[in-house]
Amino acid sequence: VFGERHIRSIAGCTAMYNFFGGMIGAIIVLYMYRSLHLRAGVIGVLFALGSVGAVLGSLIAGRLGLRLGVGSAILWSAAIGNAGDLLLPLARNPHPLPYLVAGLFITGTGAVIYNVNQVSLRQELCPPELLGRMNASVRFVVWGTLPLGGLTGGMLGTALGLHATLWIGASGA
Repeated sequence: VFGERHIRSIAGCTAMYNFFGGMIGAIIVLYMYRSLHLRAGVIGVLFALGSVGAVLGSLIAGRLGLRLGVGSAILWSAAIGNAGDLLLPLARNPHPLPYLVAGLFITGTGAVIYNVNQVSLRQELCPPELLGRMNASVRFVVWGTLPLGGLTGGMLGTALGLHATLWIGASGA
């Protein structure tokens, strides 16, 4: 994992996003409920609408990898997809819904395109006899940052406020 520069870069990028995405995930519902005063049903609909982006990403990920090249698809989906997180702290009353839907949609689309292409590249670069160990190692690294990000998001949300923490998470992502 750390000896192959592309896999190392993918692991680092994904771990970094998962850390900051974990911060966002820990506080986004509280932010929507407490700061934006949205009801539970509205929050559920927002996540459902945002998830349409993930479905769209699954439909176009392979074609984008072929058209742009896998490396370019990984870079662009990470950049554009993670930029969707920046729309979340921009959601302020009186009109937060368009920012939230767009942010969740863009992030979901980018995340799926990124993951389809980066997993494909990792599998292509790794010798078949090492695939299991490589995947386990990458998953340990990238998924291990999620709870750390969640813990950090909760602590910062308490210390600095939800809105400031959302900006930190979105900027880091």
